[in-house]
Amino acid sequence: MENYKGTYKCEFICDGIEGVADVDYDYNWFAEDSKEFNFDLARFCAVMTVLGYDTPSETEEVTATGFKNQQPNLERALREIGLCDIEINGCAERDEMSYFTGRKELEFDGTKYNFILTAFMGSYKRQWFSNFDPNGVDREANGGKGYAGDAEKGKVHLGFADARDYMYQQLDKYMDKYPSEYETKLLVIGHSRGAAAANLLGAKLLNSGVLGSHKIKAENLFIYCFATPNAIVTSEIDDNPDYDRIINILNPEDFVTMVFPAKCGFSKYGRFFRLMGSDNRKLDDYADMKRDMQEYYSKFVKDREFHPFKKGNLTAEKVIDIMGDNITDFDTFYNTKMRECFKAVTPYEYFKYTLCAYIAGGRNEEEIAQANKAMYLLLASAVDLLGTTKVLRKTSGFFVFKEGLGGATGNKIGATYFGDSHRPDSYASYLLSIDENRLMENTNK
Repeated sequence: MENYKGTYKCEFICDGIEGVADVDYDYNWFAEDSKEFNFDLARFCAVMTVLGYDTPSETEEVTATGFKNQQPNLERALREIGLCDIEINGCAERDEMSYFTGRKELEFDGTKYNFILTAFMGSYKRQWFSNFDPNGVDREANGGKGYAGDAEKGKVHLGFADARDYMYQQLDKYMDKYPSEYETKLLVIGHSRGAAAANLLGAKLLNSGVLGSHKIKAENLFIYCFATPNAIVTSEIDDNPDYDRIINILNPEDFVTMVFPAKCGFSKYGRFFRLMGSDNRKLDDYADMKRDMQEYYSKFVKDREFHPFKKGNLTAEKVIDIMGDNITDFDTFYNTKMRECFKAVTPYEYFKYTLCAYIAGGRNEEEIAQANKAMYLLLASAVDLLGTTKVLRKTSGFFVFKEGLGGATGNKIGATYFGDSHRPDSYASYLLSIDENRLMENTNK
């Protein structure tokens, strides 16, 4: 069983910062039924999400992977752990998904399998518009294609459903391109937007048992999601026991895992595992956990300090509660007019012209100007007691004072609490710094 188990020491660069990671892999994990939660596999998946953010370099020519970008550190790591036929797209468009895929032939007890690993990354540039477009009405205005159509409108977040169906198509094409006579074992990993797509894709595959013309048995489908947003109306989730094969690993401090709010009837498929207890402020060893994870974090993000919320999950939950009281469903999200700096806007318009424009950044002078305008609008609405509705003011304040708008403040306002709680390297650092018993204790608190 050559190259079934080992450790690869990987170097990468994310957001201009160097990082290192030990990739501990063991393909014998996939000899087991996927319904059994595998803590070591979860750790592996968490590290792979970190590698997926290795900074893409866009090129003029289409690369061997089929896209106009390359991630050489990531590609090298995938080959070192024994994968072949590697496909990487780190710069996907608005309704799509940044991802990587590779495969390996495995054999267990004399039976051969076609093992495929695919990982879905978080948002890249215009994908932020898709994240805040649950009804899919703003696709065309921002260059989208609407892979999922409108049939699930009001039931599933269509921005995430677009990403799901884009990846369904990509994986179907991949399996056609690299045909195998053997039964398929599929590992789907996702972080953030990628976790939402992986969560929805997992449910789709478990319900149908097929990916295009390719059969996939439930016991051969492994789905590990990190920082999963709520992507489906809770009442739409049936009682299929196979959903337990979808694993969601969540940080209770992570704002992203709470939107859209559960109190408004939104959720996600599968089982939930929590990196810390339900109320971090009451954990006696909270400081010890932060210290232990920092040992790993400073390797993933070289020599950088992790910034926790001072009040644990309470900070993010306060904002979510306010949102939940004001944004009750997808239609309300679009149609309720609120004030922002004395101008009437819907919640979606607020997100589109502030957070989306700011976080997505810009590739040309027009987009950069929009990002700068959004940055100052966030600052203004965060402190505007008279002209901005409470839910928008509190949301702006959360991102201004708990994240910090470096471009406007010289990195003097706030710290990266929101960003740090959500980063893939934070999730990986927590998982690597605790054991399975501790994960279960945190989950049950």
